[in-house]
Amino acid sequence: MGDENRSAGDGEDQDETPATRGTLQRLREGAGAAAEPLMDGVGAALGAAANAAANTVRELPGMRVRRIRRLARDPLPSLTELHPESRQASPVIIGLRSIPIDKICGTAVGGGAQRGGDFLPLKPFRGANWAGRWQRLRKSQDSLQILPPIDVVRYGDCYWVNDGHNRVALALYSNQQDIDASVTELVPPRGRRTEPIGTLEAEMEAARPVRARARKERELRTPDDSG
Repeated sequence: MGDENRSAGDGEDQDETPATRGTLQRLREGAGAAAEPLMDGVGAALGAAANAAANTVRELPGMRVRRIRRLARDPLPSLTELHPESRQASPVIIGLRSIPIDKICGTAVGGGAQRGGDFLPLKPFRGANWAGRWQRLRKSQDSLQILPPIDVVRYGDCYWVNDGHNRVALALYSNQQDIDASVTELVPPRGRRTEPIGTLEAEMEAARPVRARARKERELRTPDDSG
């Protein structure tokens, strides 16, 4: 029996010639090489799915709303309080821009202490006029209407709101990334302008579709409404 086993084994070794062994080795190596990209692709797909899931979790509306509501506990930063030297800056009209929401740092007008960090009035200052304005803004957004541009000044690396606090708040709560704004840059003494100035023709063309809406908004706005 042992001889038979040895014979069978010897027969298999004899059948596997050096050429055959080389071919088998190449096949094994080829299969391994083919499997590596497949595994890499699976790993990349799993990684992308994990990242997408993580981003989804980070961007859940409920979590975003809670985060913004936490901002509302603190007063809205004021340009003149944080940068009193800005009073000495020279205003330069830049024109209409689409600006990042996360670059809007606070208010450029008085009453910042009456608003929270979410740009909405603090609860004691939310009257019936404000509530009506807020509801109109939300309905306009729900019906996909384009809202008038806000009015901001740029100082340093931030934008500060002159008019349009409620529209900024609406953009924050709806996870809007950018907002249309009419920009004036405050250039410090011996400083230099950082924003490019648009041509009057381009500005007029960009403003054409919003001027009528802005006029209507002004007609609807009540005297104590700051937008």
